[in-house]
Amino acid sequence: MKKAFSVLAFTLVSLLVLDSLVALTLNWAERSGRLGSLVQYFDYGRSVPGKLQKWETTPGAGGNLYDVAWRDDQVAESATRFAAETDPNVPVIRSYGMSFVNHIIRKAVEADQTLTWDSHAGPGAPPNFTYAMFEDDRDFRRSGDIAVLGILSSSVPGMAALSNQTWVFEQPAPFTYPIYWPEGDGLRRVDPLVQSATQHRTLAENPSALADWHNQLSREDYFFSWQTFEAIWADKSPFARLVRRSLATSHVDQTKADIANSDDYPYAEVLGRMVATFATTARSDGQIPIVMLIQSNHPGDADVLAVTTAILQEMGILYLATSEHVDPRDPSKFIPDGHYTPEVDQLFAEQFLELIHNLEPN
Repeated sequence: MKKAFSVLAFTLVSLLVLDSLVALTLNWAERSGRLGSLVQYFDYGRSVPGKLQKWETTPGAGGNLYDVAWRDDQVAESATRFAAETDPNVPVIRSYGMSFVNHIIRKAVEADQTLTWDSHAGPGAPPNFTYAMFEDDRDFRRSGDIAVLGILSSSVPGMAALSNQTWVFEQPAPFTYPIYWPEGDGLRRVDPLVQSATQHRTLAENPSALADWHNQLSREDYFFSWQTFEAIWADKSPFARLVRRSLATSHVDQTKADIANSDDYPYAEVLGRMVATFATTARSDGQIPIVMLIQSNHPGDADVLAVTTAILQEMGILYLATSEHVDPRDPSKFIPDGHYTPEVDQLFAEQFLELIHNLEPN
């Protein structure tokens, strides 16, 4: 027994020493700007508050997503661009999406330089972000414009979240968006308490506001959890970060599976109502709605075309579904970061151009 205890004590001390040595190495590497890949590897395991705090203190660092995609900022920028448009009779493609949508439309605009494009996007943006951007940007569209709503299959679980910070653990961009629920014939919108990067930064100095925000996340956001947000002190230990990363990614994956396989959050119904209301709103404003359905290469993704086919057909909504042109199970169609290859984006762009070149007034 004594020998076993000695072995256990020696093992624990050795782990603590090794953990301390790794921590010292990481601190040196960060200060000197060396071993970037190693630093990033261990940074992935920081708590969400730990990552956000680090982004706050190093605003110019690579991969810092703190200030991207805040809706208030995007609406303000949209208003500025709208006011600067010199010819209100020229239709504008106004897209609400993410990088996948931007890649396709950028290729289309490069091919047809008579087109004018105004993009509103967020990294890995879920449908509740893209739909909310469409709603919030309504004053900055004109009759005759083309409105594009992007829906990314891998981001569908984010419909049950208020921010990327709860469900994209390794890169928790803090920008926020509403959660929508079916109500009557439409949707009930639950807006996040935090609406801007400035407001988010002040949370550290306002414990009451931080508690209110975390309470809302706990009530409304399916992904908010202790694995990702608690025990910030453990970020000091590289070993603890590795443990947290494993626990956090397992939690996120399990929550995604729960959303896909239960009726706790009716994502399919909400998605259908989003598409219907998007089309109805755009048409009532004299605009042409187009839905862009992006099927990524994640095996467990919802089939976004299958989910929305009925409403698309019933309402005669124009759409571009990537799965109708490229098999998402074919790895040769994707680059390592999960985006489609430039050649595939070009194919999608040609399909998009065919849609808009054959438009008839609604």
